[in-house]
Amino acid sequence: MPSPRDPPTSPLMTALLDTLGSPPGLGLLPADRCAQALGLTCVTISARAGGHAPELIWHSPGDRLGTALEDLQYTLGEGPTLDCLRHGRAIYGPDLDRLPETRWPAFLPEALEAGVRALFAFPLAIGAVRLGAFTGYRTRPGPLTLQQQLDTGAFTDTATFLLLALLPGADGRRDPTTDLATLHRAEIHQASGMLAVRLHLPLDQALLLLRSHAYTTGRPVLDLARDIIDHRNPPGLTGTT
Repeated sequence: MPSPRDPPTSPLMTALLDTLGSPPGLGLLPADRCAQALGLTCVTISARAGGHAPELIWHSPGDRLGTALEDLQYTLGEGPTLDCLRHGRAIYGPDLDRLPETRWPAFLPEALEAGVRALFAFPLAIGAVRLGAFTGYRTRPGPLTLQQQLDTGAFTDTATFLLLALLPGADGRRDPTTDLATLHRAEIHQASGMLAVRLHLPLDQALLLLRSHAYTTGRPVLDLARDIIDHRNPPGLTGTT
């Protein structure tokens, strides 16, 4: 948590962090207000999930842009959130039109088509322990102001503390907004399990097949997963029931 000696946060960010209850929970922090305080269109937090792709655990309920871009990275295996988690360092993209196409050859064109012009990703880590990534997107280009950088530092410190409290055995507290049953991609995991049984595949291969099929057909992976759960079997993923 920020200390009194840290640089001052803006009134908007101070008010946001003051919404934390006791015990504090990530779900108590409204993502739309965080985006407003940082001058961003939308913000997300993804948590590391062992050797698997990161789990999207925090976003505004009404956010379609940020969740779509996080799901796109999940499908493609590239993008700012993934780079931030892999390398443990902040990712700055203040003007996506100026980024080389080789940076994220599959993700970048999709992000631009969705209207994103700037993005930023920050590691949520304690030393070498990487817990997750905080990613923000904006529909106009430009860097973060100095105040926005200070506010981002205060927010990521707090978010890291909250993620640490959610680790198994930390202190026994549970935040239902980050429980496995309510994860954004719970339906993807369910659909992967159904595919694994249907096609006699290991679970990791079934997940890879689902993501590959979403990419090749141009469909959101979450929509594809819901079809499988509802037994609306897409061509190429039918197998034997």
